[in-house]
Amino acid sequence: MQRSEICTRRVAHEVENAALELGYSHLQARLIAGRLGAEHAGQLTHLLRAGVAQINPPDLLPDIDLAVQATVGALRRQEPILLISDFDADGASAHAVLKIAFRDHFGVPEERIHSYIGHRLRDGYGVSENLTDRILTNAPRPALVITADQGSTDHARIARLRDANFTVIVTDHHGVPEVGPPPAAVACVNPVRRDSRFPDPFIAGVHVAWLYCCAVRQGMQRAGLLATDAPKLGHLLDLVALGTVADCVDLARSPNNRAIVARGLRLMNGPRRRPVWTALMALARGGAQIDAATLAFRFAPLINARGRLDSAEDSVRLFLSETLPEAETLAAVLQEDNEARKSVQAQMLRGAQAQVQEQLRAGRAALCIFDPEGHAGVQGICASKLVEATGRPVAFFSPKDDPEFVSASLRTVGSFHVRDALAAIAVDHPEDFVAWGGHAGAGGVTLRRSALERFSVAWAELAMAHFASERLGPRIWTDGVLTSLPSLELLAEIAELEPFGRQWEAPLFVGEGEVTSLRPVGDGRHLKLALRMPGADFDAIWFFASEDGVSPIQTGQSIRFAYALERNDWRGESRLQLQIRHAEPCAT
Repeated sequence: MQRSEICTRRVAHEVENAALELGYSHLQARLIAGRLGAEHAGQLTHLLRAGVAQINPPDLLPDIDLAVQATVGALRRQEPILLISDFDADGASAHAVLKIAFRDHFGVPEERIHSYIGHRLRDGYGVSENLTDRILTNAPRPALVITADQGSTDHARIARLRDANFTVIVTDHHGVPEVGPPPAAVACVNPVRRDSRFPDPFIAGVHVAWLYCCAVRQGMQRAGLLATDAPKLGHLLDLVALGTVADCVDLARSPNNRAIVARGLRLMNGPRRRPVWTALMALARGGAQIDAATLAFRFAPLINARGRLDSAEDSVRLFLSETLPEAETLAAVLQEDNEARKSVQAQMLRGAQAQVQEQLRAGRAALCIFDPEGHAGVQGICASKLVEATGRPVAFFSPKDDPEFVSASLRTVGSFHVRDALAAIAVDHPEDFVAWGGHAGAGGVTLRRSALERFSVAWAELAMAHFASERLGPRIWTDGVLTSLPSLELLAEIAELEPFGRQWEAPLFVGEGEVTSLRPVGDGRHLKLALRMPGADFDAIWFFASEDGVSPIQTGQSIRFAYALERNDWRGESRLQLQIRHAEPCAT
């Protein structure tokens, strides 16, 4: 693999000055200005200080009135409610939000609520043919069908449901086809539609589902089906926060996402938190407080693991758990799946190395990997790991059950837009595509196997044209050198800018120092270090420093490194610890 380059973010000085005028410290202003461009200088209060009271209301979403009208009508007629959702954490949390809202707020008995969650391997993504067949075979009708985190590209299957006396409402946040939303649905509630008046296109699928539920509550009150003082749905924002962070949506340009995550974290850390959070914290061996990093790096992998390897129904059940023993039992199942996922992932990444090296030597600007023994549920995370390692967009393919077809998960880097790339290739080779979809940062595609090489060439050519003037390779973006020594006080200053996430990444800094001690910990891939920096000594930890057991640095060496500040609580004492993300010997 190529050696990672430590880079420093550009600072938009207009944003830095605006942040200082708003009372942010010099360090905070610098961090903000490294994440927002000059065009946002006049919007900082709106972007960074919005609370839940300022989030955009549901009435700005397209088709929301039609969705509410259809829902209130179905509730009046006491029709069954069918919930269809994606199998990832965004879809599972959206499913839980919908079920709680209809069961606990809208008065629908649980036996009239039917859950359908696509199986990644047997059904594939979206309202697939297999999933549609299951509904047509098993579900009562007439019924109201509500999708969560999917459906915008599934007109043909929705038409089958419509023709069988199902009323379908789509709630989604993924891209909509050029021809428009699925006309077979009575409503397509999606903020990224071209005709949308909703000002924030960055919200997650679970957020769309929650806004739909809020609108339904208001519609039921107008129709006299709910009391005017009926409880609001704010208590569901912990689930919305989990799905939002897990789906890696934008936390820099979306005041809605920032407000939702902040409120959700307060609920998770409150005295009446759901059993799911206590159970997951016990497995994650985290600290006393849940933060955005906990959601992204500890909870989300566990929730996603179930949908990667099997059915995501247990993930939904975990969210809905009403007792701690129930939540602990389900969380343990997800933990087992996550360990299995890690094993499969490691095997697939090892098997991909020859293809990666060959394509790098050939100068490919985007990689296309095919693993004939690969697991479709793990190819997405493998693609992400290869993007991180190579600094290039990656399409990671594995075979479908039908040997005539292959499917891929696609991940990207920089401003290379996955869905736009898929759309361009589909225009040139429509006969190659069975299904595809996605958004800027990620996507999925099913192809005829015979078209794989043609896709690989087109994928790489689009990336080459896009990155024509850029140097490709893995980069570690930092906020440069701290102007004072690292400290717990600086860490507290940084924490005031939480929550961190996609596009609003947690700060990394650049340092130099001497390694005064070094020892492997855990399974041998992690390193515990002592570093002597100008002015002070620091403890440090470097996770996954070595995959082969060979340390990339040695005691006595002077190194240049990228690091984050973190608090290490041990036996009632809090100390600063540096978390190393990358290190290399200093040039002599």
